[in-house]
Amino acid sequence: MKKFNNTLHSHKLPSTFSEEIGNEYSDNISKDQKKTLGQFFTPVKVANFMAGLFDLSFQKKKIKILDPGCGVLSLTCSLVERLIDQNQCIEKIEIDAFDIDPSLVTLVTNVSDNLRNWGKEKNVEIILNYSNSDFLLSHKTYLENGHNTPIYDFIISNPPYFKVKKGDSRISMFNSPLQGQQNIYSLFLLGASKLLNKEGQLVFIVPRSFTSGLYFQSFQNLFLKEIDIEYFHLFNSRTEGFKRDKVLQENVILKAVSKHKTQSSKIKISTSMGVSDLELLKEKEFSTTQLFKKIGTLNIIHLPVNELEEEAMYLFSTWNHNLDSFGMKVSTGPVVPFRCKSQLKHRKSMSSNYVPLIWMHNCLKMRLNWPEKKTAKEAWILDNDQSNSKTIRNQNYIFLRRFSSKDDKAKLVATPHLKENFNHDKLGVENHLNYLYKQEGNFELEEIFGLSVLYNSSIFDAYIRSLSGNTQVSATELNALPLPPMDTIKKIGSQYLSLNGSGMQEIDNIVNKTFDLSQKHT
Repeated sequence: MKKFNNTLHSHKLPSTFSEEIGNEYSDNISKDQKKTLGQFFTPVKVANFMAGLFDLSFQKKKIKILDPGCGVLSLTCSLVERLIDQNQCIEKIEIDAFDIDPSLVTLVTNVSDNLRNWGKEKNVEIILNYSNSDFLLSHKTYLENGHNTPIYDFIISNPPYFKVKKGDSRISMFNSPLQGQQNIYSLFLLGASKLLNKEGQLVFIVPRSFTSGLYFQSFQNLFLKEIDIEYFHLFNSRTEGFKRDKVLQENVILKAVSKHKTQSSKIKISTSMGVSDLELLKEKEFSTTQLFKKIGTLNIIHLPVNELEEEAMYLFSTWNHNLDSFGMKVSTGPVVPFRCKSQLKHRKSMSSNYVPLIWMHNCLKMRLNWPEKKTAKEAWILDNDQSNSKTIRNQNYIFLRRFSSKDDKAKLVATPHLKENFNHDKLGVENHLNYLYKQEGNFELEEIFGLSVLYNSSIFDAYIRSLSGNTQVSATELNALPLPPMDTIKKIGSQYLSLNGSGMQEIDNIVNKTFDLSQKHT
């Protein structure tokens, strides 16, 4: 690694100096190191935007700030600049900053010196307490015992992003249990929320995944007991937020205030494609009851970014059914290929009992493409006593892709399968697929095609996008999603079957006409 240019530039704004230091450092470390630390530095335009979300209409002489994953202090610098620029009363700013990367110590020291010198020129004393340690573990006593320690006026952060291993002590340090697979960013959010004072505010940039899904339910419950969310900003591009590091996350910036602060029943949502058009953002206000919903047992937060997603959000709120009410259920394919490699074959053996194996690439909208000859994936799985738990009975199903790639236009792909497609009693379904079935009896044609058309429609895709930042739609979410009455679903299926086609325009025309939706989005 080459030596960094750490020379102080007192004539530059601290945020500009910090970004230059951060860019030079980021360009000279490996992708593996970034991934291990979950480390992606914040561009100065994003940092300035985040700092601009804080309400600074107060008259305090002393301010205390927390930056729990500080990197090279880019967020802290932007916030301090704005505080001093907009509040003439401030005499002293104290900052607690944490980061575990030991290679940042010298860089943080230089940025800190630059920030302090800049503060002196503005007649403001700036004290920076930097700790090369884990923010959560450093506050373990407070968080573990459930004693809120209202320390900070402002908390600003771009925390690390990575899944936390089961058994990690940071999961169990909160006085209420966190269930399921946690991400370090959600632990940072939760920890920070407990350290705000009564008038405190926090602004974070994080992946959007916490807004829905089974794994984030316990986090949501605890987090929303501590704070009220006032603002969301979404980047419509999956890469624009941190383009330098090509982060494939749907990022969201959120602003929240302590529960003790006077709360509003409104939440603003703004959107931009990325960083370059932040000044041209589109903003809209919603009530909390419009955005915070419960579907089945899941708490979700809708974040609509366009008219179609709003239309979907309102339409689905009028539906009172789900798969369970119809005696239907979604399960995940039981075949995990690497665990049963010896039982898979490319070609069926005439002397053995092999049955079709369905993969994600076999499933297209409204059509099963099996076998797919232009693939290295095995098309058959052995059906015997040893593999019995890996195969399912051949009956009418809807196959649903569990994952979408970053390039997929649709979050959900539904493929109707009729028992008559295969002259086999059993099937194999690979683990990247979900399959929908009737718990008793068999799907009627109108049911299976009606549901498939609905799942493949633009309005359904828009609804899922409004509540999920993930590349996958889980079986739990599919089982909980609102649905219209079965008579309506069967009517959709009947209309589709009468057309003998599978184009998206036909699908959307049927669905839009059924629910009297706008045609301009299709």
